[in-house]
Amino acid sequence: AAVLLDEMSAPTSIPCGSKSAGGNGNGVDRLSSLSDDLLHHVMSFLPMPEVVRTSLLSPRWRFLWCSTPFICIDGEDFVDQCKLEKFGDRLLLLRDGTISLDEARIHAYRADSATCSAWIRHAIMHKVRLLHISGFLRLDSTAMFPSRHLKIIRLQSVTLKHGLFRPLNYDCPVLEHLELELCSVCGHEEISSSSLKVLDISHCLIISSLLICARNLTHISILHPYAGAIVTRDLSSLVTALINLRSKSFHHMGTVMDHHLLDGLPHA
Repeated sequence: AAVLLDEMSAPTSIPCGSKSAGGNGNGVDRLSSLSDDLLHHVMSFLPMPEVVRTSLLSPRWRFLWCSTPFICIDGEDFVDQCKLEKFGDRLLLLRDGTISLDEARIHAYRADSATCSAWIRHAIMHKVRLLHISGFLRLDSTAMFPSRHLKIIRLQSVTLKHGLFRPLNYDCPVLEHLELELCSVCGHEEISSSSLKVLDISHCLIISSLLICARNLTHISILHPYAGAIVTRDLSSLVTALINLRSKSFHHMGTVMDHHLLDGLPHA
């Protein structure tokens, strides 16, 4: 923890008095008597640098941050890219690798794509179930790693380079929920995961084309796509579909029928 604390630029917010944190007027520390699960829940409301700083509270708290079932690396917590990247690297290195991750959030507006790709792979290898990535990043298939645990992926403001969807289609057999918001999809891509049930695409730039043919998909939402073509096919399990198109988005695309956007929706 001391190594991580050295990388933090903000001053610690932990009081330095003689009373234990969480104690009352009689000096009784009731907070520290809670179970690890409850303390981890309390920690989940804090920025990750503050989670690490709890190691200064007392011996009871010294290693609690290492076993949290979540991580959040947020560029807004740092004004310096170098400190952000060192913190992220060491956070993942020093965390207890025997504890599976329920959730990993990486908001990396101040980190480069290669570094973030390494963080993503590390989270996936630690059996993360929910992965939320945002930032002006360029990600390809090297950012992904086969996973039998990953269920939800949320990508925001990310450029998805050619090949990223292939491991999602074939190497993530329990993936059920995929959200793309303000993303750019490069090349001719295909979403065909047999486990996927919910797909939300919002305000995304489709540079070439995107084929959606996930046969077990039950809900699809396509809101305000830009350029390119979206084709749906073989969505026989579909229950609900929400399609909202801006006319400007399709100004140079021809009609919706020309691009077969509705082809896979008759069962909805």
